[in-house]
Amino acid sequence: MENVRSYIIRFLMILSLLALVITSGCLETPDATPAKASSDALSKYGFVQIGDVTYNTQEEAISGKAIKINTAMIMYHDEQLGQEILEDMHNLQNQSNMQDDMPLPITGSQLMTLRVVLPGGISLPSSAISRMVDSQVDTLAIQKKIENFTKVGTRKITVKDGSTITAITYEGMTSFDDGNIAPIDVIGIIAQWSSSNSNIIVIGVVPDGDINLKMETIEKTIITIDGEAEIEDILELIKTVE
Repeated sequence: MENVRSYIIRFLMILSLLALVITSGCLETPDATPAKASSDALSKYGFVQIGDVTYNTQEEAISGKAIKINTAMIMYHDEQLGQEILEDMHNLQNQSNMQDDMPLPITGSQLMTLRVVLPGGISLPSSAISRMVDSQVDTLAIQKKIENFTKVGTRKITVKDGSTITAITYEGMTSFDDGNIAPIDVIGIIAQWSSSNSNIIVIGVVPDGDINLKMETIEKTIITIDGEAEIEDILELIKTVE
């Protein structure tokens, strides 16, 4: 996700949109306001914001003029599910006389929202957004160590402004370096749309199925997660993003 800015710059430099921006003189870039899920929906589905909003500004000189791109990113995670995983892990540790300081490699479902604002408030063309989303899928797979993260379907969502968009669903499997947690199936959902003279990109990732602890003498299920139910919660949150 950290590569968003560099990909935006790359796309801007090759898009004919830049010529329109430059010749029209509309070089002012509005501030990027956070694309937020509603507080009521967050509370209902047990999600909380992680840290502060991350604001970024990138400036690129093109044809002798400075082109500025502003972004705002928010990370959310399912605190309720994270607490359930933690409690079940502690219960298993107590039952099995395991060390109680074993790090937990997974904290539950996560949702990222990103607003991208270009000069003059112009939205990126769909082809550029599609390429950006594809690059973010690759980046996400690397960061989360997700293998075989492939598109498996689509979902229609009606977002806050009333427009209907197509979200893409993905499936894969993630593994962990310490070897104590067996590989975990994951489901991803990615959507993008234009809103308020900007582009919004949302990416959700949820664990799916059994989270199994595997050690020398122990092989037990910590918790079983209904990934489809988690995705439904993510979809409901996306519907409120604005």
